[in-house]
Amino acid sequence: MTNRPEFMPNYTCYIVDDEPLAIKVIEQHLAKFPQLETVGHSTDPIKALAHIKQLQPDLLFIDIQMPELTGLEFIESIQNQPSVVITTAYREFAVEAFDLNAMDYLVKPISFKRFVKTIDKFLEQQQSSVPSATEPASSPYIFVRSDRRMVKIPLHEILYVEGVKDYVKIVLSGSRVLTKVSIGNFLELLPEDRFMRVHKSFIVPLSRISAYSAQGIEIDEMEIPVGRAYKVAFLARMEKNT
Repeated sequence: MTNRPEFMPNYTCYIVDDEPLAIKVIEQHLAKFPQLETVGHSTDPIKALAHIKQLQPDLLFIDIQMPELTGLEFIESIQNQPSVVITTAYREFAVEAFDLNAMDYLVKPISFKRFVKTIDKFLEQQQSSVPSATEPASSPYIFVRSDRRMVKIPLHEILYVEGVKDYVKIVLSGSRVLTKVSIGNFLELLPEDRFMRVHKSFIVPLSRISAYSAQGIEIDEMEIPVGRAYKVAFLARMEKNT
């Protein structure tokens, strides 16, 4: 089993600033985050409105002071508003940024250290809404967010769930889904009578187990390790089911 994610869910970003250098700095900072993708930028706010309508980015960086359109006018013109980060050369505009319902503000020149805090805040907000269980635990499925959309996960198709850093990889019969959530929080979405955590990084559906020992579990010809801290509870559960 690999501990490296095979793909990452991307959040798309767009930058609007009348200063090309400011755009370049933000793009360089964004490039350091594999889960973020810059899909466009513009020094012209009028053109940017058309781009944003078409691209529907998740995160928007916008200069609060531009000659043709102010940050307020720009944001009010956007339908399906994304998360907004205001950029400004003047710290006194911070209050106005929050009046615009901006997620955060960045004062130029934008340091990478401060930029990281903004991105952490954005990712935290995204995580707070995923995965989303739209049905009770007794439901035959749940919905999770993956790659900017909600994906239906039929519980009977789950082979195993693997924790991969801040994500879980849900391995199904014939497909895989990656969603940003801790493995502990994901476990709470699953019915206790059907699923069990057997390792710090693995959750398994009990009905899928074809063979097991104190060291490992076989599911669909795949080996899942049993963690030392979970061994006693797992063996007791299996004995109870026999």
